[in-house]
Amino acid sequence: MTANKVLHILFIALIVCLTGCIGEKDEPEWYLHPGDALPQFEVTTIDGRTVSSDDSYNSPMVIIFFNTTCPDCRKELPFLQKEYEENLKLPEAEKSIYICISREEGAADVERYWTENNLTLPVSAQADRRIYSMFASIGIPRIFFARDGIITNSLYPAE
Repeated sequence: MTANKVLHILFIALIVCLTGCIGEKDEPEWYLHPGDALPQFEVTTIDGRTVSSDDSYNSPMVIIFFNTTCPDCRKELPFLQKEYEENLKLPEAEKSIYICISREEGAADVERYWTENNLTLPVSAQADRRIYSMFASIGIPRIFFARDGIITNSLYPAE
């Protein structure tokens, strides 16, 4: 292996460590647990629809936090897309509401990734952590399930 190739690999490893979704900043980790109240939020999807925490009183919700540069998110999103497609086949009364919310990623990047990867999951681009920080301090992808204003389950696939 050439010295340039070794340096290139080390550089990539450094970038992943500094910007990766698993090894995030040294801050205390916390996240909502089953039984916790669903935070009050409202987001607009890239196609203009509004989704809010109040929707959990009508149907179960699946709330997915991601960033398209996160390797773990890239791995999970296709699986979540398949689950969403299966959800669409259910009778109306049994469907869940899905909403993907980006963490610190703007609309242009999210829309491009959704288009390139044929994703149809409802998505809201958030350039900051305002919504995310209501649910957790670190770690993506994070998936929360809610019903009637209460968190019923949470997943952090990277664990």
